[in-house]
Amino acid sequence: MSRWLIKLSEQLELLYEHWHQQLLKQPVIWSDDTPVKVIETEKSQCYMWVYGCGADKKSADGPPNIVLYDYQDGRAGACPETFLQGYAGLLQVDGYAGYNHTEATLVSCWAHARRKFIEAKAVQPKGKTGRADQALNLIQKLYGIETLSALAMERMLSPCW
Repeated sequence: MSRWLIKLSEQLELLYEHWHQQLLKQPVIWSDDTPVKVIETEKSQCYMWVYGCGADKKSADGPPNIVLYDYQDGRAGACPETFLQGYAGLLQVDGYAGYNHTEATLVSCWAHARRKFIEAKAVQPKGKTGRADQALNLIQKLYGIETLSALAMERMLSPCW
């Protein structure tokens, strides 16, 4: 079965490269990495890098929905630097310093920022309200604005509008 999968992956390389080139043409993309355990490897920790663009819902005039995975045996900045070579658009990431090696303009991810405030709130004394609560409230308001904006945009693009 391994041989079959290897042969199949070889046949799909051209398609993968096509979508890779399409991804690099997008004005905004995102990336994240996840550690994976691999049996019988020299490295104790390998990584699956994921890169993508698009929206939750496909629209006729929006960017294509592309998600590509890039397996690497490490988390060095050379991994995103190599994959994103030549990309100078906006790159939404979690703040990992390895992305600084790319030519992209880095933008933050609210989900990752929010997580830190949740961690800070967890260590607050019970019943106390602090800066973490204030930040979480503001982030929630931003999420609300984003939802309203998406609904308004959907209505504007709707053929019934």
